[in-house]
Amino acid sequence: MTSETSIKKIITLGPKGTFSNQAASLVGGKSIKNIQYTTTIPQIAREVVKDQNVLGVLPIENSTSGMVGQAQDSLVDSDVVIINELQIDIHFSLVSHVPLSEVRQFFCHSEAFNQTMVFTAEHMPDANVVFSNSNIHSGELFLERDQEPVAAIIPKALVSSERVFESKLIASGVQDYEQNITRFVVIKKKPENFQPDFSRYKTSLFIEFKEDRHSLLFELLREFHVFGINLCRLESRPLKNTPWRYRFFIDLINNHRVKTCLKELQKLDIGHRVFGSYDRISDS
Repeated sequence: MTSETSIKKIITLGPKGTFSNQAASLVGGKSIKNIQYTTTIPQIAREVVKDQNVLGVLPIENSTSGMVGQAQDSLVDSDVVIINELQIDIHFSLVSHVPLSEVRQFFCHSEAFNQTMVFTAEHMPDANVVFSNSNIHSGELFLERDQEPVAAIIPKALVSSERVFESKLIASGVQDYEQNITRFVVIKKKPENFQPDFSRYKTSLFIEFKEDRHSLLFELLREFHVFGINLCRLESRPLKNTPWRYRFFIDLINNHRVKTCLKELQKLDIGHRVFGSYDRISDS
């Protein structure tokens, strides 16, 4: 649980019952019961910047399908900082009104589809996917079409908690990899005179080069090498207003030389912005 004692509300992607909801409940613990839901990821950051007493919980990347682009862009576009991260195990089940061979259509959220493509290609190659607004919405659409040859991929926990799905269960653990984990970050409105605390476990930042020239990426990586800094994630996203130009998102493990390293980047005219330095919330 976060130590932010003044926090009164948490905002995350809805509806109630999603993996985001599970993450937000873990962040809030026993002290923050007020969870507000949005319909899109960018809305989370936009709501957070309105109130310093609000936290947001964003899904930032999945261990099998990679980064969540909307969340990455939200960090850039909004005046927020990351204060914690946490991980949630993701398990899916398949429910169906008919035997698997007879399924002609199935409901699935786009992120869930990315994490179950091997299963669906093997077991439902002729079925059409209908993308839903959320994993919970997939279940709702499935129940509405109870007289049709349709199926749905929904969270395993939803089957366990809602008896209406139990008799429709065809397969559990249909995610393509047993270890399927989504990493969430906890954000809040950026304080005035924000200074990252590099004594914490990890730092997230993004890099924008002010020009495009030979060996820029080499120069960047060389600085982290010189200061003995372990980069645990390095990914690129396109600049929205400049075609074929990119910014780099970096997660690094902090050491006592991170602050000096970032100063050296400035000397090289390599622009950067720190999203936050933070620890991990345990699920125990």
